[in-house]
Amino acid sequence: MKKLFGSIILLALAAGPAAAAEVPTLSLGQALDEFDARNLALLEARSRVEQARSLIGQASAALLPSVVATGGYVRNSDEARVDLGGVVGGLFQRLGQPPLAGLPGPLYIQPQDAWSISGSVKVPLLAPTAWADRAAAQRGTEAAAATAAAVRLQLRGALVQAAWAANAAEEIVAASERGIEVAMEHRRTAARMVDAGEAAPLSVLKADTEVVRRESDLVRARAELARARLALGVLLGRAEPVRVLPAGSADASPPASSPALVSEALGRRPEIASDAAKVRAAETQALSARLRLLPQISGTATAFASNMPFATGKKDGWRVTLDATWPIFDGGFRGSRRAQAEAEASAARAAMDGARLAIAQEVADALRDVSVAAERLRLAERQAAFAGEAAAAAKRTFEGGVSGSLDVLDANDRLYQADVALADARGRLGMARAGLAKAIGREFSQ
Repeated sequence: MKKLFGSIILLALAAGPAAAAEVPTLSLGQALDEFDARNLALLEARSRVEQARSLIGQASAALLPSVVATGGYVRNSDEARVDLGGVVGGLFQRLGQPPLAGLPGPLYIQPQDAWSISGSVKVPLLAPTAWADRAAAQRGTEAAAATAAAVRLQLRGALVQAAWAANAAEEIVAASERGIEVAMEHRRTAARMVDAGEAAPLSVLKADTEVVRRESDLVRARAELARARLALGVLLGRAEPVRVLPAGSADASPPASSPALVSEALGRRPEIASDAAKVRAAETQALSARLRLLPQISGTATAFASNMPFATGKKDGWRVTLDATWPIFDGGFRGSRRAQAEAEASAARAAMDGARLAIAQEVADALRDVSVAAERLRLAERQAAFAGEAAAAAKRTFEGGVSGSLDVLDANDRLYQADVALADARGRLGMARAGLAKAIGREFSQ
């Protein structure tokens, strides 16, 4: 079943331009815009930034006023109250004295049922640990944003390199189609010469073999092209293949010197910014642990009301309090938290130093790849020119009866291999240029 399915796929790929015409075509700029909007890995990295940003709000909550409203209902089995006003009034009445004005009403020690409501506003006046925690959350968000930028840079670079690889595969398909045309032309020439008695019948069989060989190369080349276009579609968040046109031709000019590019890369690469933010976040967390030695001061204002009078005789009132909390001993949490933060800062510094070395090596490797790819392209162009001249000369001499069919087949094969090598060299130079831009941290041109 697997072989049958593979045969069906190869037959579909062999359909040629009709199938290729159905593949949507995007410019590099359009592909990069769609990548930013739809790539799943990039969307995941952005979601982590939003998660880190939410921690800032959580840490800021300890620095902002908090408002609390409460309400309740109480039903007691018995009621207890003291009516001082009634007792004093009754005593004056028995003595024949006029009642006194302003006597208090009943004092409810335990009302039978009561409704109550209250509202409180708590304002932090001194919260040094909370300020440090918020700063650490801010640094963590910066690190997450820089990490997302690093993911974006790597994936966009992979997209551009994949576009150049697919472009090279497309050129190889074109070279294979030209190879078939050349082989078919030689087959017709050999047939005419056999009919004219100027060549042996074996020449036609050799030419037929070459045609089949080139057709096999074309099927393989189209399969590789389809695979490359499908990879582009996956990078863009699609389930179908996509054709992306690279921006112009690959630049074969030599790049700048390595020290200058390394310096530029260290200033541009988001990985360095991410590690630096992680160092600052860990240092701020260590500061937060040390600030736990200081007291925290807050003020609270409360307003309350009930359907039953309070001890003051009123049914509403307010209260203002000033609270100070000073943790004398917290079970060793402060020291352990500081040790953890200092270890995290040390690890982040080591990671940043390692990233600097890795970036310097990546830039040097990318420069070497560009130089090698440019030289290979120059040699491939010369090889293609020589192979074209050799194929033309072999064709003329065969038609003139000076050389045999094998000479033409060999020259045509060398021409085909030279065309494939030229297409591969162009693609590799484009990929090397994209790799260098990615290593430096430059934004890809659209």
